Order: sequence, then C-alpha cells, then structure tokens
Amino acid sequence: MVNFSVFNELSLPLEKHTAQENFGVFFDLLKQLKYRDLNQIRMSSEFKNYDILEGVSFGEFIGNQEIDFKNRLREFVSNQVIKIDSPIIKNNDIKSNVLSEIEYFYHNDTTNGGLACCDILNAIALSFDSDSQWDNSLINIRKKVLNENANITEDTVQIKHTSKASHLPLHNSFFSALRKEIKQEITRENLWAKKDEFFPQVIVFCPEIEQQIATIDKTVFDCAMSILRDVESKQKKITDFNYSSEGQSVAQNPSLKQHRLFTIDGKQKFVENHIKSLPSKHRIYFLEKGNKIYIGYIGKHLPL
Repeated sequence: MVNFSVFNELSLPLEKHTAQENFGVFFDLLKQLKYRDLNQIRMSSEFKNYDILEGVSFGEFIGNQEIDFKNRLREFVSNQVIKIDSPIIKNNDIKSNVLSEIEYFYHNDTTNGGLACCDILNAIALSFDSDSQWDNSLINIRKKVLNENANITEDTVQIKHTSKASHLPLHNSFFSALRKEIKQEITRENLWAKKDEFFPQVIVFCPEIEQQIATIDKTVFDCAMSILRDVESKQKKITDFNYSSEGQSVAQNPSLKQHRLFTIDGKQKFVENHIKSLPSKHRIYFLEKGNKIYIGYIGKHLPL
C-alpha cells in the first residue's frame, strides 16, 4: 500500500462562483487524510501548472483573491498544508513504462492521470467537489491490458475516491489496512522469520524465496511487498495487477520450464503466471491454489 493520496486532475477546472467553497472542502479533506496517515498528495503536475478556472491559470486565479484566501492558497502550494509531490508514479514505485502496457478510459476518453495511477498503485483518489460525478466514493474506469502474447484484455475497475468528508468512512477498511501496514515495517532481514505473521491468510512463500530476498534490490523488494500486502489484506486481487503467463515456447521447453519449477506443498510445480508491475523489469511468479497464492520467485525476468 502507498502512504499518499492521488489528485484527480479531471475535477478541474472549477466554477468561478463556487471555487473558494470548493477549496475549503478540499483543504478540509486533506486534514482528514493526514489524520488517517496520508501525509502526502501526488499530482501528475505541479499544482501551479493547472488551470483552476476555465482558461485561468493558478497564478492568474490567486492574483484575484482576497488576502486571507490568497494566503491559504500560498500555504498549500508551498507544502505547508500537506506535502505535494509529482509525478504520481516514480521509477522506484513500479516499472516506469507500465502505462505503455495499460490503457485507461473514463467516459470513453483515454486517461493516464490520477484515476489511472490509483489503480496501478492501489491509492485513494482525491477530487474537488466540483461536479456531481465526483460525489461518489467509487469511480469506475475501463482498463485495457496488452500482455506478452499480444492479447488485449478489458475490464472495469473501481477506484477508491473522495471529494468530501462523508466519503471517508466508506473506506475505513483501506485506512485500517494502511495503519497496520505502517506498523509492520517488512524488511529483507525480517521477512523470512516473520512471514507467517506478515502474511497469515493468503500469501505463501515457496522455500526458494528465502535465498532470493537476501540479494534482491531494496526498491524492488519494497514494491513487491506492497503488492503482496495489498493482496493479503484483500485490497486487491493478484490478477488486478499487470500480469501474464508464459507462452507455449516456454511450457514445451524442458530447459526453460526448469527455471520455473518451485516447491509447493513439498512438490515441484510449474509456475508461469507473473506480475510485471515491478521496477527494472523484475517479476513476481505466482500460483493460485484454493484460497492461497504461492509465491515462487521474485527477481529479474526468467530466461526465455
């Protein structure tokens, strides 16, 4: 899980006669989110680069406001209200070109901004209460994925969302899981000894993982654990992430297949499904069996 919210830039521009009220609700939401351990908001661009009103930049907008409101706006853009960061997805979050393999649509329009990134990162989207379409705790977007076999799959995904304080109680399970995540502090050094404590219900690590995590890059490890904790806490299904299976050329080649044999319940099993949402072309190979998900490998893409 991530410890930041994500700004939905589609909730701009605002209407001139309600803009100050919209900002008031927005600032209150930021305080509420800080109370729930979300101390940062990420944006696709610096806030001062957005048009606040139709055709009116932030600089032009702030210049026309009365002094008290102008000071609040200045405090916001100078990180005194909450830390603002951009871009939304960074190289050390997940592989940097993930949006080149996934296409998102909102109301039939392509989007790769805040709502799309919320699905990738399992984050909560934050909007201005500028239109009735944003008065919802969940926002539906369409998702198309191009896998390694050049097949396209399409699905509708729901984005956790808020534009006013009344939406927040509907996400209590998300905030509860986040608090638990923050307290756990999973590291490469303590994972193997405490794996059953960190992952008591869904995720099962194959014995091969013990040696892999000793040498894996910390950035990759942290990203992998974030994904697996989302699955363990049932915030996400493992198939919600960008994944694919191996082609027949791998399954029918004994040498290549050997690299994908991992120990599950004491027996060697062929594991071909792999999540691709990791930095530096790393993968998580997994096998679903009953209500458990077995993790056989975390590392660079296996030989093809």
